[in-house]
Amino acid sequence: MEGVWTLRSLAERVEGRVIGDAALLVEGVASPSKARRGEIVCLWNAFDTASGQKTDSPEPSPEAVNSSEGVLFLAAPEFFARHADASGVAVEHPKKVFPLVLALFSRALRSGAQCGIHPTAVVSPKASVAPSAWIGPLCIIEEGAVIEERAFLHGRVFIGRDCCVGAETTVEPGAVLFESVRTGRRCLIHSNAVLGCDGFGITPSAGEAPPEKIPQIGGVVLGDDVELGVCSTVDRGTLDDTVIGNGTKVDNHVHIAHNVRIGRNCILVAMTGIAGSAVLEDNVIMAAGSGVKEHTRIGKGATVAAKGGAIKDVPPGEVVSGFPARPHRENFRVQAALQRLPETLSRVKKLEKRLDALLPDGSGGSGAGE
Repeated sequence: MEGVWTLRSLAERVEGRVIGDAALLVEGVASPSKARRGEIVCLWNAFDTASGQKTDSPEPSPEAVNSSEGVLFLAAPEFFARHADASGVAVEHPKKVFPLVLALFSRALRSGAQCGIHPTAVVSPKASVAPSAWIGPLCIIEEGAVIEERAFLHGRVFIGRDCCVGAETTVEPGAVLFESVRTGRRCLIHSNAVLGCDGFGITPSAGEAPPEKIPQIGGVVLGDDVELGVCSTVDRGTLDDTVIGNGTKVDNHVHIAHNVRIGRNCILVAMTGIAGSAVLEDNVIMAAGSGVKEHTRIGKGATVAAKGGAIKDVPPGEVVSGFPARPHRENFRVQAALQRLPETLSRVKKLEKRLDALLPDGSGGSGAGE
C-alpha cells in the first residue's frame, strides 16, 4: 500500500542494506530525543564512509535515543558494527539520504492511500483522472485535463483546460493551474500558487493612448521534482512555454514572468522576481529579495545574493550582490567605502579650509563635496 514502508522497501529505495528484521514496519521519522517504537532516527553525525570524516557532534548510542525499545536507525555501517543490537538501514552517506527519507514520509502524510473523486468536485467528462489519483472537495477539473497516477489534489484546486498534473504530484488547497500547464512527476505545488496566469506583455503606446496588451498564448512546463511555494506565480509564455527544469525549488512569494527559462536544480528564495525572457542556467541560486532584469542570463552555478539586482548577464559560477549586482568582493569594497564617506567628506572640508588659508586668492576649492 502506498505510504507504508518496511525496512526492506526503505532500504531498496535509498540503496542501503537492511540491518535486522527486513519485515519491520517503519512508522515515521523522528528526532533522537522523541523517537518511539517503529520510528527511524537518522544519525548523520555518525562516521560518514562516503566522505571519510566525522563531525564535531557526538554520535548518540541506541541507549541514548529516547527510552523506547524498537527505535530504528538510518546510519553508516560503522554504527551498526559498534551496536550489534540496533536495527535499521545502513547507508554510506546518511546525511545525503536523510532528505529522501523525509520526503517519502512527508508525501505519505500528505496523501496517504486516498484515491478517487470527492462528490463535491466538478470534473469535466472530457478530463482524464487516473484511478489512483485523488481529487479533493470543491476542485474543478476542466476539459482536456489529465491527472496522472497517484496525483493528489487537495480541496479547492482549479485545473484548467489541457493541463497535465504529473504522477505523484501534490497540489495544495487553493492552487490554480490555468490552461496548458504541464507538471512533471513528484512536483509539489503549495497553497495559492498560480501557474499559467497571463504574462505581463504590455507595450507603450504613442502619445496619451493607453498601453497596449499583447496576448499571451503559451503555456508553462514544470520538470520532475519541482516545488513551487505559497503565493508564487508563474506566467505563461507569449508564444512558447515558460519552463522550470527538473529539481528546481521555488520558495514562497516568488514571481516568474513570461518566457523565462529556468534550468535544473535551481533555488529561488522568497520574494525573488525574474523578469520576462530571462534565463537561469542549472544550479543557480537566487537569494531572498533578489531580481533579474528581462532578457538577462544567469550562468550555471551562479548566485545572486539577497536583494541583489542582476541587470546584465552573470558569468557561470560568479557570486554577485548589490544593485546593480557586481562581483561580491567588489561590492563589499564599495559598501566599505560608502561607510567611510562621511568621515572622508569631513577630512576633505578641513583640507579645503587649510588651502583657503594658504592661498591668498581663496582659490583652494572650498565648496567641494557640498
